[in-house]
Amino acid sequence: MSIIIIGLLAFLGYALYTKGYFSLQPDGKLYEKNSGLVDKFLEQSQKDLVKFEDDELALLSGNRKKVKGGSFFDSSLEGLLLSIYHEPFLAYKVINHSEKNKTGVMGVATASNVFRFILKKDHTDVFLDKRPLGTIQVGGKLFYPGSKTEIATFEMKDETEYLIRVGGSPCAELKIEIQENSLPQRILEVFGSQEPSGRFAMRVLIFYLIGLSMRK
Repeated sequence: MSIIIIGLLAFLGYALYTKGYFSLQPDGKLYEKNSGLVDKFLEQSQKDLVKFEDDELALLSGNRKKVKGGSFFDSSLEGLLLSIYHEPFLAYKVINHSEKNKTGVMGVATASNVFRFILKKDHTDVFLDKRPLGTIQVGGKLFYPGSKTEIATFEMKDETEYLIRVGGSPCAELKIEIQENSLPQRILEVFGSQEPSGRFAMRVLIFYLIGLSMRK
């Protein structure tokens, strides 16, 4: 079987999975509705974000602005995260489904891509630009579709700091201190060198942890 045919079958399989994703799970209509709201906000916000290269991700700050929601009557929260130079780096939106924040939808966007996280009770499904990307299992392990090998992991160092590993090697530390502040607040330290795929996996977990921090 040619590589082209294999690629086409894989694409069709992903397309069918994506199309039927919400109908194949409990509360599918709620997830679908809120995923649409998350995607809409993030896509509209992308035009306001600055583009950055992989090695510039470490300029990410804990400063946020344009925060909306998060009140007693609003289960959603949306806004922008800035760089240490007060540039709009990321857009985020979170919608909780339960009082204990066990389930819900959250998303983070760069100027080029939208990452959506479907939070379930025992795992999180990850989508990149509305295409299935992988799963984050309990214990902080990222798997790509059809793979039984963990790509990247995270672990808590303390209540606000996480260590991220790719291929078992430490690659980044993320300190979750998100707030509005006029002073620069670095929250990310990246160390070591990874292949492009490793840097991408690291980015997925960074955005996932940032989204989780918004839900608290």
